[in-house]
Amino acid sequence: MSRHLSADTSGSNAMSRDDRRASPSRAERKAELEATIEQQRLDILLASRRFHLAGERIDAGWQALSRYRTPALLAAGTALIPVLRHPGRLARWGRKLVVTGLAIQRVRRLVKR
Repeated sequence: MSRHLSADTSGSNAMSRDDRRASPSRAERKAELEATIEQQRLDILLASRRFHLAGERIDAGWQALSRYRTPALLAAGTALIPVLRHPGRLARWGRKLVVTGLAIQRVRRLVKR
C-alpha cells in the first residue's frame, strides 16, 4: 500500500515538472496576446469598412432628401393653414382614406381567391 502511495507522489511530481515546461514564458504569452489584439484590430477595421460600404446608398438617399428640407417645411406649413382653419375637413378626408384603403384590401383578397 505504501508502494502505491509513493508511486502517486512521484507521478504527481513528474506531472508538475511537465506542466512547468509546457507553460509558455511571459514573453511568449505577451507576444501571443499582442498578435491576438492586432488581429482583433484588423477585424474591427474590416467590419467598419463593410459597415460604411453597406450604408453608402442610405446616406446618399438621406443627403438627397435633406436638400429638400426647407421647401418641404414651407409646403407643409402652407398646407397646415387650411387644416387649422377647418379641422373637420381633415377628419373627413382621413375617414375616406381609411375606408378606401380597407375596400382596396378586400378587393385584393377577393381577386386572389
